[in-house]
Amino acid sequence: MNGTCLCIVLILEMATAVAQIDPLKQLQEKIPVQSVPELTRQKLAGEYSSPPREIGAGLSGDDLYPFPDGTYIYDEWADIEPTTIRDKGKWAILEGFVQLSSDADITWAAGAERKYIAVHRQTHTEEILLVGTANALARFEQDAKDEPEIELLVVCKERSKSISAAGTRNLKQKLMRQSWRPNYFTR
Repeated sequence: MNGTCLCIVLILEMATAVAQIDPLKQLQEKIPVQSVPELTRQKLAGEYSSPPREIGAGLSGDDLYPFPDGTYIYDEWADIEPTTIRDKGKWAILEGFVQLSSDADITWAAGAERKYIAVHRQTHTEEILLVGTANALARFEQDAKDEPEIELLVVCKERSKSISAAGTRNLKQKLMRQSWRPNYFTR
């Protein structure tokens, strides 16, 4: 094998190794967290907010609502703009991750990550934190130097409420009525 081919093979092996990094292990290298056991739609269904209650109210944030029927709504809010649904679609649990897939009528940049890992801090066994495996995890890796627990809370979405199958229809209707603004993205 000549030097150029060997170099290409090494680069491909390194890229494959980077792509196969386990998000849970990445988090655990900096903070004691565990994956949420026995993931089901009913267990994960809820309102997940960023920033979480422990951080306190901010000037902006977002909410992810994975419903027990396999649909979701993602909204963003700020002090200077109303709560606006930026994404909606279907979600599933695949290979231990929460995966989002936008509806066809979302023709703009949705803003929500596509893939999340569900974890809890060892000292908070009842909580569920969703950490995006792309942007949020990269930000955590970069900024978690001295205060990894605080940084985890900065990048995660914390479940503040569970959502029952019975409550799904009314909550979805309310969110769509109050926050669905597709014209906001067509200007």
